[in-house]
Amino acid sequence: MPTGYCGEGRKWNKKIGRWEKTKKEQAFDYESVDKKAWGLLISFFRFYPDFWYDLIRSENAPYGLELPQRIMLRVQARYQTTYITGARGITKTFVAMLSKEHDGTFYPGEQVRYYAPAQKQSAKLASQAFAVTEKCYPIATSYWNKNNDRADMFRITTDYGSEFTMYAPRGDNFHAVIAEEMAQEGGEDGFNFDDFEEDVKKGHRLERMINGVKDRTRVQLKFNCISNASSRQNKAFTVYRKTALKAMIFGDKYDGFCMDISWISALLCNLRGIAYYKKEKSTSTAEVWQREMEARYTGTGENPMLSDEILAKSKKLMVMENRHCGDPNAVYVVAHDVSYEEGQKNAKCADVVWKCTRYTTPAKRDKYRKQAVFVDSYPPPKTEALQAQKLKDLWLRFCMDGGQATYIVVDARAVGKTVVQELMKPTGDGTPTLCCYDHCAYADIEQPNALPIIYPLKATRAGGTDDEGQMIRYLQREWEQGNIEILTTNVLDGVEAYKIFHGIKDTFDDGKIAQPYKQTEGWCEEIQNLQVKPSGTSIKEVRKSKGKQRDRHSAGKYGLRFISLLEDKLVKETYKKKSSWSDAIEQRQIDIPRYGGAQNNTRANLLALRRR
Repeated sequence: MPTGYCGEGRKWNKKIGRWEKTKKEQAFDYESVDKKAWGLLISFFRFYPDFWYDLIRSENAPYGLELPQRIMLRVQARYQTTYITGARGITKTFVAMLSKEHDGTFYPGEQVRYYAPAQKQSAKLASQAFAVTEKCYPIATSYWNKNNDRADMFRITTDYGSEFTMYAPRGDNFHAVIAEEMAQEGGEDGFNFDDFEEDVKKGHRLERMINGVKDRTRVQLKFNCISNASSRQNKAFTVYRKTALKAMIFGDKYDGFCMDISWISALLCNLRGIAYYKKEKSTSTAEVWQREMEARYTGTGENPMLSDEILAKSKKLMVMENRHCGDPNAVYVVAHDVSYEEGQKNAKCADVVWKCTRYTTPAKRDKYRKQAVFVDSYPPPKTEALQAQKLKDLWLRFCMDGGQATYIVVDARAVGKTVVQELMKPTGDGTPTLCCYDHCAYADIEQPNALPIIYPLKATRAGGTDDEGQMIRYLQREWEQGNIEILTTNVLDGVEAYKIFHGIKDTFDDGKIAQPYKQTEGWCEEIQNLQVKPSGTSIKEVRKSKGKQRDRHSAGKYGLRFISLLEDKLVKETYKKKSSWSDAIEQRQIDIPRYGGAQNNTRANLLALRRR
């Protein structure tokens, strides 16, 4: 075979053994190709967006797509509901921008809304991501027109009707939503679920139509969430991540997908170098590292009242109770936190109803299983008498057999003292008269034959009857040991479970049914806002955010304090019973006289034994 180069436009043909002229480069007539083949190619790129970006990547692109990015692109292209928790450096926002640019190009008329914790933050993130796509994939961005790129607004559109914007007014309609940094926490910087659910989520209802018929090749109503990890009590974790995970496990083929990407994936796939992560680990606390780099949802922070993991595990109750269950062995404790107006930041009255059932296992025979079956909070009534009447009405609903096994616990400081006294007054309506537990207080106004079921609690920090440090330690211990169960904070699941349990088919009372579940969610937020700090020889609770009250937490804590007193009685009853050794000891005492000694003479007994 000849060697060397024979000039431009010629190549060596082995079959005939000579050089041949090559055809000149000509424009390809795409219209001559079968349209079905084009449709197949388009459908392929719709479900494999990373391959399309590989073909159009610029020669001057700073980097290409790695494995985590490809997975995220395919997931967001194929699934309806996705929740991606990623470490720092995974380029989640960049991939989300690529995904929606791809959808807007391959599905003309696609309307996408982008929402992040703050307007300026979201606009900056979207603008930066678009700038990177311009460098890496200029052909893809050439389809898009930048209509708005300000400090608080970002909007791009195509000539074929597609739109990507962060503006979503009430009454808007769109095909897809991106929730950026959904799990971000903090006051003003946190993700605003109220605005998102009221304004953005309500408009997520537009489906893609072709000639008046729903497009069967399109995954409709896409909802994509991307975020770092957060606390386990965050709504992003308890509701949205759970929804995506549930759709992934129990739904149809393309209903949902949930994934967590740690820093190790970014390191192994050359997205980031080891030096970056070494620097971050040396300057981060263990919890920050777990959240931001390991994509793990963790506790609330330093010295929490309860870790989020423990609190999440206690959400076992699916069916709330608004009256006595009918079990004669169940003991109910209605705990009430008294409140009154405090300027503009009004504290509220709160009620937590504890259902106590005794354990049957030997290890816990002197313990109760404590279940918070009902939670409520409301503005304080105008007078203490009305507040006492509302509390007594709640107590009557949880009574059985005259109310002997249902107790009331009231914070008896300040206004609470008057509430207790109002509860002890005879009502004249046929309801039983009440008095204090064990007649421990206000005996001078106690009525004849009154039920001793009111416990006037007075929390102190100086080792008093109801020491606050002891109450906190008891609360933490019982929660950690799994003796406490609360209602689920997934309101929809709770309402569904309640209606199935009671055979309810209509929707008239859904609002009332949902209230205790919603109140439990607020109760968990109050606990999440509390830290435990040393106070002299004891401990105390401190609110991280002073603007968030702790009424429901206080009511629950007061109820647990009284339950601890009931458990003290259980201990006495359990160990007061005759031991299994008693019979043997008594028999031995009877048998001793047979050895010749007097029964009451110890010396004689000993001598008799020696002689034997």
